[in-house]
Amino acid sequence: MVIAALLAGGAGRRLGASTPKQFLPLAGRAVLLHSLAAFAESGLADRCVLSVPAAHIETALKLVRSAAFSVPVDVIAGGESRSATLYGVLRALDEKGLLAGSILLTHDAVRPFVTKRVIRDNIAAAARTGACNTCVPATDTVFLSEDGRFMTAVPPRSTVFHAQTPQSFRGGELKALIERLPADEFERMTDGCSVYTRFGLPVEMVEGDRDNIKITYPEDMEKAEQILRRRRERENA
Repeated sequence: MVIAALLAGGAGRRLGASTPKQFLPLAGRAVLLHSLAAFAESGLADRCVLSVPAAHIETALKLVRSAAFSVPVDVIAGGESRSATLYGVLRALDEKGLLAGSILLTHDAVRPFVTKRVIRDNIAAAARTGACNTCVPATDTVFLSEDGRFMTAVPPRSTVFHAQTPQSFRGGELKALIERLPADEFERMTDGCSVYTRFGLPVEMVEGDRDNIKITYPEDMEKAEQILRRRRERENA
């Protein structure tokens, strides 16, 4: 079974809106519905899980019902942190008997432009390797600083990549690895791939897409509108 888990537990304070960014309208449709549709309508996912702040469960349920996706979509409450939200998804799926043997794609609900190609490549890589991360090569020079004041190293740009999502895993394996970690250590981790690297396990790289942006700041909504408009123009050409 292929399951897509959309993580939308954040409040989106950096966007400066009173409504969490995943619920903001993009071309008349909530951002999270665009992201859900990418998986639910791809023909590649058997089920979706949407994890949102507990205070917004009812809003999310109404949106999902109105979309009438052809695959089941479960809506659950997110945790206080990214790691807690991820583990909550794993636990909820395990309790339903859906986790063992599954391929789990975890995706930022505020990345509404993930493509079918990226989804397909994630499924294949996770099945093959156990874990994968979607990424794009860095186009700017990146430097390291140990104290936040002075440069300490400049890694070769050819070795630096920007992470996107999905990050995808063998679902049961990810949960088992997390449960081997001290709780405080896992809490400090920001994603599932960090769990695999912690145990020295391989994480395959999947080529991402420059349009697969994460909506974080007000200007990102403007860029998202431009991407959506460009895609629609291409479809109608």
